[in-house]
Amino acid sequence: TFNFTVIANVFFSLVECRVRLSLVEVLCVFNTHYERDVKCCKHHVPLKEAQLNKGGSFTSVYFGQKILHLFLAVSGEEAYVRERVFEVEGGEDEEKLMSSMSRGRKGKRMELWSVNDLLRLKERKEKDREEVGLGPSNRSSQKLRSQLSPAFIVTFDGYYMSSNRLRSIVEAVGRNQTINVEQRPNRLSDFDVIEVSACNASRVVDCLRKSLRVRHVSPNVAFQAHAPSRRTLGRRGGTASLEIHQVTKVLNANKLWDMGFKGQGVKVAVFDTGLSQHHPHFRQIVERTDWTNEQTADDGLGHGTFVTGIIASSNKKCAGFAPAASIYVYKVFTKKQVSFTSCIGGPDFTDLPFMDKVWELTANGVILISAIGNDGPKFGTLNNPADQMDVIGVGGINIDSKVARFSSRGMTTWELPGGYGRVKPDIVTFGASVYGSALDGGCRALSGTSVASPVVAGAVTVMLSGIDDHRLWNPAVVKQALVEGAVRLPNAATMFEQGAGRIDLLASFDYMRKYEPSITLIPPYIDFTECPYMWPYCSQPLYVSTIPTIVNVTIINGLGVSGRIVEPPIWEPFVDENGDLLKISISYPDLLWPWSGYMAVAMSVAQDGKSYEGTAAGRITVTVTTDAHGMKKRSTATFMLRVRIIPTPPRSQRIIWDQYRNMRYPPGYLPRDDLRDRANPLDWTADHPHTNFKALYQHLRSGGYHIEVLGEPLTCVDLSEYAMYIVVDPEDEFFASEREKLYLDVVDAGLNLVVFADWFNATVIDKIRFLDENTKQWWQPETGGTNLPALNDLLSHWNITLGAQVFDGMVTLGRTAIKYSSGTSIVRTPPGSWVAEANLTDLGAETITGEKSAQFYETAVFTFYRSENISKQKPGFVAVFGDSTCLEVGTSVELKGCIPLLDALLESANEGDLSENLRRVLKPMEIVFPEEGSSAIPLPKRITTSNFAKYSKVISGFEDDGSPIFRPQPQCRRFPISVPHPVTNVTSPSDLNEERRQNGRAESFYDKIRSDATAAQFHELDQFFDANTDLDRRVVFTQTISILAYYNISYVIWGFIVVAIFAFYYRSSLRRTVLQIRVFRRVLRRLRIA
Repeated sequence: TFNFTVIANVFFSLVECRVRLSLVEVLCVFNTHYERDVKCCKHHVPLKEAQLNKGGSFTSVYFGQKILHLFLAVSGEEAYVRERVFEVEGGEDEEKLMSSMSRGRKGKRMELWSVNDLLRLKERKEKDREEVGLGPSNRSSQKLRSQLSPAFIVTFDGYYMSSNRLRSIVEAVGRNQTINVEQRPNRLSDFDVIEVSACNASRVVDCLRKSLRVRHVSPNVAFQAHAPSRRTLGRRGGTASLEIHQVTKVLNANKLWDMGFKGQGVKVAVFDTGLSQHHPHFRQIVERTDWTNEQTADDGLGHGTFVTGIIASSNKKCAGFAPAASIYVYKVFTKKQVSFTSCIGGPDFTDLPFMDKVWELTANGVILISAIGNDGPKFGTLNNPADQMDVIGVGGINIDSKVARFSSRGMTTWELPGGYGRVKPDIVTFGASVYGSALDGGCRALSGTSVASPVVAGAVTVMLSGIDDHRLWNPAVVKQALVEGAVRLPNAATMFEQGAGRIDLLASFDYMRKYEPSITLIPPYIDFTECPYMWPYCSQPLYVSTIPTIVNVTIINGLGVSGRIVEPPIWEPFVDENGDLLKISISYPDLLWPWSGYMAVAMSVAQDGKSYEGTAAGRITVTVTTDAHGMKKRSTATFMLRVRIIPTPPRSQRIIWDQYRNMRYPPGYLPRDDLRDRANPLDWTADHPHTNFKALYQHLRSGGYHIEVLGEPLTCVDLSEYAMYIVVDPEDEFFASEREKLYLDVVDAGLNLVVFADWFNATVIDKIRFLDENTKQWWQPETGGTNLPALNDLLSHWNITLGAQVFDGMVTLGRTAIKYSSGTSIVRTPPGSWVAEANLTDLGAETITGEKSAQFYETAVFTFYRSENISKQKPGFVAVFGDSTCLEVGTSVELKGCIPLLDALLESANEGDLSENLRRVLKPMEIVFPEEGSSAIPLPKRITTSNFAKYSKVISGFEDDGSPIFRPQPQCRRFPISVPHPVTNVTSPSDLNEERRQNGRAESFYDKIRSDATAAQFHELDQFFDANTDLDRRVVFTQTISILAYYNISYVIWGFIVVAIFAFYYRSSLRRTVLQIRVFRRVLRRLRIA
C-alpha cells in the first residue's frame, strides 16, 4: 500500500479550464519514501491509496478492482482531483485490466489526453481569445512545454524493441515512479529519451545506472547554434566581386555533369532547420522528419533550405552539386536554432551518447561531413563531431583562397594535458558569400563553415555518383580522396587552419577511380623547416633535455572498418642526415576503429647532439592489417621526419609553461575568465600556448625564448634548467610535494615564478549559474575563473595572498595601458615587495546586485618579491598579476594587453634583479600589506558542494573543514625509445610535400578523367530532367562532344586518304561494279538526261 501525491503545478497556466490527461506525461507521483522531495514542488494534493501500472505510452492508476479516471481542475492557485470509478472483474491481471479500461467495460470509455493535445487545446483557446479581441494569454505553449520534467538519454547495451526498452526502465526504477518515454518512429533502438519529475530525477538516474542493460544515462542538453551571416541578392554593392554565385563552377562540378554524373543513386541526409516539401528548387525529396517541438518539418529560418540547395538545387542561378541525389531532411534545429544532444550533439566532445551514434553511423558506412565551427580566428576552437577522426571536418575560405576569419582552428584539445592535439580541419573550401537557395524560392548569399560543409557534401555526392564500386562509398576512402586530392593554400595558413588544403573535386574523383586499398597518414610527414604550414613544429627546434615534442598522427584505414597495427612501427634514421641523433618513441592503440586510429610520435635529442646545429631526418614505417570478409589485407605507409636541432640554449632563454593545472569545459562547467563576455560563458579553449595564447607564444619565440609545455606534475621535471616557471589561469590544485619543490627551486635554485591569476568569488559563482531549460538542472560553476584558494596555498610560503573581490578597469604601468578584465587583487604581500596599484570598479558587486556603480577602489593588482637565502645561489623572484585575459589579446598597443609586463619580468630574470623599467612604476612596501589579522579582507574559500573534485586530477574530495583530500600522485611519464634501424645512402627530398604529390599525384585534367556514360545513366537523367529544359539539352550535347573527343582527328583524315587512293587505282573495277547495280544505272541515266 502506497500513499501517493499528485503534483499539478505544471498546468496552472491553463486557468479556469478542466482538462483530461495522461498521468505518465503530466503528473508527478511520489510515495511516502519520497515525501522529503515533495517540498520542492509548489502545489500538491493527496490521492487515495493506489499503485501505478505502466503500459505502452500511458500510465493509469488502479487499486483493488477499481480504475480511477482522473480529472485535473485548475482555478487560480488551487488544484484538486476528481475521480470516476470503473468496476472490473476480480482476479484480472494488469494486461486484462488495461484492456478493460481501454474498452470501457462496465463503464464509459476512458479518454487519455497527451501533452500535445493539451498544447493544441491551449493554442485553440489563444486563437479564440485573439478573435474576440482579448489578445493572447501571457503564457505560451513553449513555456508550458518548458515546465515539464527533466529529460535524459538512456543508452542500452544493444538494440531492443520499444516494449522491451520500457520494461527495462520500469524494472530499474520500480513501478512507483512516473516516467514519460518520448515516442519516436524507430521502434528498434538502443536508446530512449525520458522525462522524470524534477524532484526525484537524481534518484531515477541512479537506479537506471545500476541496471545491467543500461550503458549510461546522460542529460539531453539544449544546444544553441551560431547564426550565420546573410545577405540577399539585392545587397551586392561594392562587394559583388567577392561573392561566389556559382560555387559548382568554381570547383568544376560541370565537368562531372558533362560526363552524366549528377548525384543519381546517392542518398544525402541533411540535419538542419528543415525544408519545405514544395520548394521549387528540389525534385528528389524522399523523406522529411521533424525532431523538434515545432510540429512541422518546414524550414522557418532558411538555413536548412540554403544547405540543401548547395547540395541538390536544380535552379540555374544557384545550382547545387547533385540535383539528382535523393534528399532526406531531418529537422533538428528550431527556427531559433536550438537543438538537443539527442538530435544533433553539441560542442562537447565528451557527449558520449552522441559520439556513440556518430561512431555507429560511420562504422556502418555512413559518410559524415560536418562544419568545424565559426569560433575563429582563435586556435583550439573546434566543434564536435567535426573534430572526430572518422568524420570529415570542413573549414571555410573566401574567394581569395584565404582562411576565413570566422572559421575555427585546430588543434584538437581532447588529448591535453598529457598528449598533443590532432590536425583539424581535414580540408577547407569556399564558405564566405556563397549563393544558395532561399526560403522564397530565390537565391541568397550566406557565410560560415555551415556553408562550407554542404559544399563538400555536394561535391562528395556528385563524385560518388560516378564511382560504380559501392564498396568505396565509405568514410575512409572518401576522406582519403579529399585529403590526397587537396591543394595547399598559397598563403601563410598553418595545417591547423587549412588541414590538407582546398578541395580539388576532379583530383579527388580521379583518386577514387584509381583507388587501391591503402592507409593514409594525416599529416603525411613532419618537416621543421617548412614554415608556416608546419607551425608550431617549424617555430621551435629541438635540443638536448627539452620536454619531448609530440606529433599526433591520424591513420585513415581504407582497408576496412577495423584494423590493427600488429607489428610495432619501425624507426629508420637516415645516417647520412644525422638521424641517429633523434630519439623516437611511438605509441598506438590496439584497435583502429571505426576506419581510423592514431600514432603518437614523441621526439627528443640524444646526448650526442648537445652541441649539434642542423637537421636530422629519418622515416617511420607503419603497417596496418585488416581481416575483412575472411581475407587479410595489409597496407604500409611511411611517415617522413625532418627535425631542426640546435645546441642546448642557456637557462636564461628557457621557459616552462604549466599545462597540467588547466581544467576546461568539457566535461565540467568551467566559467569564463571575463565576466563581461556573456557571449562565451564557458572556458573551453584549453589555455595552451598553441591555442588561445598563440600570440603570446609567437611573441616569446620572436624574442629568442624557448617555451616547453609541462603536462604532468612539477616533480617530474628538473626546474633548475629553466629561468622562469609560468602559471596562467590555473583551475586545478597543487600537490603538497609540488609546493615544497617549487619553494626550494625558487629560494635555492634561482627559479623565477610568474603567476597570472583571475577571479574567484563564491557568491559570483552562485550568481552566474543557469538553469538548463531541458534537463531542469542548475549548471553550477565548479570553480571561479582561477582556483585562488589553491594559488593562495602555493604562495603562502612568501606571505602573498589574493582576495575574493572581482575588479575591472584599466591599469597603467608607466606608458603601458592594460585592460584589467574580471581580475583579483593582492590583499597581502610581505615587506620588501614591490606593488602596482590602480583605481578599479567592483565588478563582483555589480554582478551580484545587478547595479552598476561609479565608485572606484584603489587596488593592488601586481606584486614582485625576491626573498633572501643563505646559499650562494641568488634566489629567484615571485611575481603575481591579478588577471590573465590580458595575455590573450596580442602585442599591439591598441589591444591593451599585458605582454609588455611579461617582457619586463623576463628582463628582470636575465638581470638578476628588478629591472629599472619596472622599478620606476612600482611602489615599494616596507610593511606587511595590509596589516596581519585584518578581518575586513574577503578571502576566497573552496566550494565543497560542487563537482570540482570529480574533474580534478589532483584532489578526490574535501574534508569536513573544507581542506582537500589529495589523490595519489601519478607516476611521471616515460617514453620508451623505439629501436633504431639505421639506413645509409638514403636522404630525404628537399621538398617533402612535392615529393609526396609526385609519387601519388592525381591527374585532375578533364581529358584524363572522361568516361562514357552508359545508356542507363542517360535514361535515368532523361527521366529526372524535363525533356524541354536547357539543362537537359546541355547534358545531351556536351556528352556527344565528349564521346567524339575520344577519336583522334588525324586517324579520320588518314582514313579518307587511304580510301581515296584505293578508289583511284581501282577506278575501272569499281566503275564496272557500280554499273552492274540497277539502282546506280537508273541514277546515272537520269543525271545524263538532266
